[in-house]
Amino acid sequence: MSVEITTAFRQEYKSGIEMLVQQMSSRMRGAVREEAISAKRAFFDQIGAVAATEATERHGDTQYVDTPHKRRSVSAKTYRVADLIDVPDLIRTLNDPTNAYSQAFAAALNRGIDREIATAALGTAYTGETGTVAVTLPSAQVIAAGGTGFTLAKLRGAMKKFKAANAVAPGDELYVAWTSAQEDEFMDTAEVKSVDYNVQRVLVSGGIDGFYGFRFIRLEDAADGALLPKSGATRSCIAWCKSGLLLALGQDVTAKIDPLPAKNYSVQVFASMDIGATRMQEDKVVRIDCVES
Repeated sequence: MSVEITTAFRQEYKSGIEMLVQQMSSRMRGAVREEAISAKRAFFDQIGAVAATEATERHGDTQYVDTPHKRRSVSAKTYRVADLIDVPDLIRTLNDPTNAYSQAFAAALNRGIDREIATAALGTAYTGETGTVAVTLPSAQVIAAGGTGFTLAKLRGAMKKFKAANAVAPGDELYVAWTSAQEDEFMDTAEVKSVDYNVQRVLVSGGIDGFYGFRFIRLEDAADGALLPKSGATRSCIAWCKSGLLLALGQDVTAKIDPLPAKNYSVQVFASMDIGATRMQEDKVVRIDCVES
């Protein structure tokens, strides 16, 4: 038999291009307030609480109060991702990668949305007339790790803070962002596993959608960075009211595919967005620190 017969061996290629495992869509976007903006920096005015006084005399003078005004600012950031596909590459490649590139780019931007929201939730917000007064999350809004992971006591502690501050408005929704590590240990809680406390059979479904008035969003570390911050063995999870976090959209996720004459008509796959995020009120966000092994 000819030694060159190997050149005739049939080679099979799977049709299509498979996307490697990654988070494709934003998981936090639907859990926050969303507003369109048309400037590099946008301002959102707020009115504080006032006290009513009892009228103790007839025909007395009107008593006035100083209604407190506050303002939150949000600055937009532009994110871009692009790559070129050479014309010979398209000719010699069995599967056109153009669509797969655009999907991967959109996925990267969607993870960027979650990262912006999570960073804003726990980071510095800006207030004041010109939006230059820095406001950090107060220590009173932090539940310490205390040598433990995600526990029912910590979840109840977050709920207690929200209730004590009257932070949950009618129709508002409560969320928790965590990783699979916190979900796994919380699933081992007796009350969570018991149908006497939880309508969801977590050991059957393999996860937790909601408990104690909260809905849960799982955010894992990605190749392009952690979505929830981790310092040493301590992971910072987030509990929040939907009205307490804001996503500002200057430009939503947009993708374009164009041949470029200046690049010998190579195909450019391009995606971008212009977004910002901020914490609207400190009382509506709680950081839950957990030991993560």
